[in-house]
Amino acid sequence: MRRSVGVRTAVFAAFAVVVLAGTAGCGTDGGGTAPSSARPEEKGPFTKERVSAEIDSVVADAGAPAGDPEWAGMDKDARPGTMEACTIRYKGYGEESDRVDAATHGAVAAELRERGWREAGKRKERAYEDGKVGYVLAAYKKRGWFMTVEFRDLASGDLYLVAMEESCTKNAKMPDLPLTRPTP
Repeated sequence: MRRSVGVRTAVFAAFAVVVLAGTAGCGTDGGGTAPSSARPEEKGPFTKERVSAEIDSVVADAGAPAGDPEWAGMDKDARPGTMEACTIRYKGYGEESDRVDAATHGAVAAELRERGWREAGKRKERAYEDGKVGYVLAAYKKRGWFMTVEFRDLASGDLYLVAMEESCTKNAKMPDLPLTRPTP
């Protein structure tokens, strides 16, 4: 099951998460599948390609579903100097028989920490009245990159990773989003 999301909406949502977290970063067009668990070496530049490969490896090792290629490719043709050019995205959907849940988020977080990502800020978690966790948001930093990992209990569960390179976002142009007031 795929869900369509407008590019502008997705870019704005990713930027809003960064602003709310109080820091920024940039990335690549994170490949759509979680192919292998090969870990990139820690030496040399931490490029968009390496971060994208690391995300693919993290989600595969955590047992998360393969990423939605449409979601990952949203920034593929981004103009240099824009926020889109600074961003890597992953979005995985659970299935009825294999739900994505807060435990999946925890497994991804553990894999990130194992690879040297440090928590950046306080983890946010919301639970339903019955105690079931319905939302988790955590932020991580590594070698000039900022990443948010978010779980939402929608349908069979959604998992989002958005990584941004900090030096890229400092100089990036914000997308032209129309500002409108809600109609009464």
